[in-house]
Amino acid sequence: MNRFYYSSSQSGFFTNSVHAVLPDDAVEITPSEHSALLNGQAVGLRIVADANGKPILQAIDNAIPLEVVKLTLKMQIDQSAETERLKYITPGTGQAMTYQQKVAEAQAYKSATNPNPEDYPILASEVGITAPTLAEVADTVLAAYHQWQQIGAAIEAIRLGAKRDIDESTTEAAARAVLDSVTWPQPAI
Repeated sequence: MNRFYYSSSQSGFFTNSVHAVLPDDAVEITPSEHSALLNGQAVGLRIVADANGKPILQAIDNAIPLEVVKLTLKMQIDQSAETERLKYITPGTGQAMTYQQKVAEAQAYKSATNPNPEDYPILASEVGITAPTLAEVADTVLAAYHQWQQIGAAIEAIRLGAKRDIDESTTEAAARAVLDSVTWPQPAI
């Protein structure tokens, strides 16, 4: 897995797959943070290190219009929301389609009066792995789906609310304060 780092002394990014030796001050960042920082730089912001050496975006001498700052902060919110989602699901379009198929099969299985295992190939592939029987696999899939609905809805509400609040901000400081105040839901243990 490719891991990203930022070094304030080098004012640059490093990856473990390319760089065998990292600067002493390198701090790890997520792929989403890396992408958001590059997006911000692309619209005229600069990347600087905060007091802990973590890279952040900063306007250059207030030369960046507030609307551009807001757009960049909203992109950061979207990237951060995706990072949060990936704590609960596996990335990838194919995996998303598999999850959708599992749920559809589980719902169909639970509503069938005399289910034929051949009608549920994705669920059947998990028998003996996820659970011992097709019925238990369906129950497990539906329970996971229900949990995802709850956490996914919470993440989406926070994401959209933060973007709305950024849009309504009248100063850069207020817009940045919205981003800094975002608190994502914690996974239930």
